[in-house]
Amino acid sequence: MNLRQKTLLLTTLPLLGLMAILFGSFSIILQRSYGRLEQQDAQRNLQRVDEALAGDLAQMQSLTEDWAAWNDTYAFVQDRNPDFLESNLSKYALESLRLNAVALVNRDGELVYGTGYDVESRTFSPLPADLAQQLTANSPLTQFPNLAYHHQGIVTVDGQLMLVVVEPILRSDATGPSRGALLMGRYLNADMVDSIALRTRLDLQIHPLDQGKLPDYLLAIVATLDQMMRQGGDRDTTTTLVRPQNADILSGYILWPDIYGAPGMLLEVALPRDIYHQGQVSRHYLGWSLLGSCVAFTGGMLLLLDRVILRRLLGLSQQVQHIGRSSDLSERVQVQGTDELHQLGDRINAMLGELQISNEKLAEEQQKAEQLLLNILPAAIAGELMQTKASIPQHFDEVTILFADIVGFTSLSHHMSPIKLVDLLNQIFSAFDSLAEQLSLEKIKTIGDAYMVAAGLPTLRHDHAAAIAEMALAMQQVATSFQAETGEPLEIRIGINTGVVVAGVIGTKKFIYDLWGDAVNVASRMESSGEPGMIQVTAATYERLKDQYVFEPRGRIAVKGRGEMETYWLRGHRADALFCPLRAIALETPAL
Repeated sequence: MNLRQKTLLLTTLPLLGLMAILFGSFSIILQRSYGRLEQQDAQRNLQRVDEALAGDLAQMQSLTEDWAAWNDTYAFVQDRNPDFLESNLSKYALESLRLNAVALVNRDGELVYGTGYDVESRTFSPLPADLAQQLTANSPLTQFPNLAYHHQGIVTVDGQLMLVVVEPILRSDATGPSRGALLMGRYLNADMVDSIALRTRLDLQIHPLDQGKLPDYLLAIVATLDQMMRQGGDRDTTTTLVRPQNADILSGYILWPDIYGAPGMLLEVALPRDIYHQGQVSRHYLGWSLLGSCVAFTGGMLLLLDRVILRRLLGLSQQVQHIGRSSDLSERVQVQGTDELHQLGDRINAMLGELQISNEKLAEEQQKAEQLLLNILPAAIAGELMQTKASIPQHFDEVTILFADIVGFTSLSHHMSPIKLVDLLNQIFSAFDSLAEQLSLEKIKTIGDAYMVAAGLPTLRHDHAAAIAEMALAMQQVATSFQAETGEPLEIRIGINTGVVVAGVIGTKKFIYDLWGDAVNVASRMESSGEPGMIQVTAATYERLKDQYVFEPRGRIAVKGRGEMETYWLRGHRADALFCPLRAIALETPAL
């Protein structure tokens, strides 16, 4: 046995023992770590399902609150005017709201109006008896500790689960006294379950708990979750449980309480055990990596015997290190000889060349990505996102918001192909975009055939109201040009308001720069309550523009959620007003 063999033996045996100990220790650590990750991932997925369903319920609550806190509803409970039902609770209304049950009860527990509705057959039906029995004067659902209180949750109606929200009936300004309660219900049917599954991209099943058809293993899970809920002390919150079914499937369960706090339904989510399998793969890689490390270490010990090779390796290493520190990928290493080390040097040089090319391409793509981000967000917001990875919402005291809607767009869709329709819409909105860019306005978003733009943010400007006025007048010219060029009937309805807003970026994926605040809602109401071909503005905007533009008082109109408001029609520029540079920009109306 020569020295090389002895060195190999003395190095390998202790190293193999060490590798075995490390493999055992790391395997246990990996198994526990991946197990925790699997549980955390499952809990996040369960939370997504829970939040999706809770979001649907919250949306229903907002809808019910809008209807309950409304003067028309408040009056109907007392005078029972049938015009209210014909105008607001028609088949079309219930179908568009996706409601399966509506009930109005007065303070004495008397059912003023109640109906069921089948969305698929589009037919009315009597209010389910299961619901009517829960709307008596002494029922918990008709009791409200205060005017801001409401009930929401799930109930079982004729063997089916239903999302239910009950709100006190108040005036439009949310003042009392309450005249009763408004109930709105929506069946948690297969379509709704499929919608939640599609949004969360999870395999979801929902099991009612009062049908007595659950298998034994689900009954045991319900009992466990119910005990956990009792121990938690909060019967109104959901409880989750995660259990592996086999090596491939992990099942997650959520116990939802009903509207009274008792167990109402069990949500079951089947999850693939990708993390578990990745843990197994990692253990295999760990074993092979440790074994490879053992071999490499032993080989390195043998290479230490040859100082000539060591020196050449050290020299090569120093050259590579220098290139790494200098970050100059145009440099190359120099290795003497014609053996494997020389070949290694050539390969390193080839790799440096490829890295240099890749680095240049990466810089080019990064520049494109930054330009794309600037097309989506304001420059200041985009810069903040790139530097801090987050954008802090900003408060603006004076911003003017414009909402516009293409009135004739629906009629166009009746005799025009979808592709051509989208192309025409793109032409119109592109012209609007060009106007917004010329006037230095901030386009917020488009929704269908609606267009939203604002002035005064993210950069403050004193002429925000005038800039929006010029935008509105120019948009009317674009609509007129469209009619002249295409012969298609098209008008736009525009609403403008000035006020306080909060602006910021929503989300981390497919994010958007958006506005919030009562001023935004009022601007939207100005558009929806306007007339085709007209520009309706609030008194706040009128006060800022009355010396520069011609206005026609419209008078006081009823605005949902705000009561009566004084509004005006913007007609054009005043002849005696000083010439505004913005007007010259707006006169350059882009061609379609």
